Amino acid sequence: MAELLKRKIVIDTCNPFVSRDGEIATWAREKGAGLASAELLPGARIVRTFNAISAARMGEAHQEPGRIGMPIASDDADAIAVTSPLIRDIGYEPVVVGGLAMGKHLMPGTPLAGEHTPEEVRKIAATLN
Repeated sequence: MAELLKRKIVIDTCNPFVSRDGEIATWAREKGAGLASAELLPGARIVRTFNAISAARMGEAHQEPGRIGMPIASDDADAIAVTSPLIRDIGYEPVVVGGLAMGKHLMPGTPLAGEHTPEEVRKIAATLN
């Protein structure tokens, strides 16, 4: 499997929940969701996005394009460049918040969770480490 994913862009939309996923979710939360994905998918070019906003609201973003910022965490600038137009096509404004280590901040219950303007996403991200 690792060979098949080598150098492929993987858009990581998952969030680990202990109640649903069990012990691996505990491990992923402790490690950080983005870093855990990179470890589980060695060689893949991980872009963590579509995690912070409820899936129930995603179908409405096209009504006001660019109004809501979509946080992105990745260590791969080229993968971000490929993923960003997809995010815009849906109606969100992509906002890079940092590397995969920042992926832990894209889960429900974190400061970046929920709908924020692109500027608000940038301001919140600047306060996180």
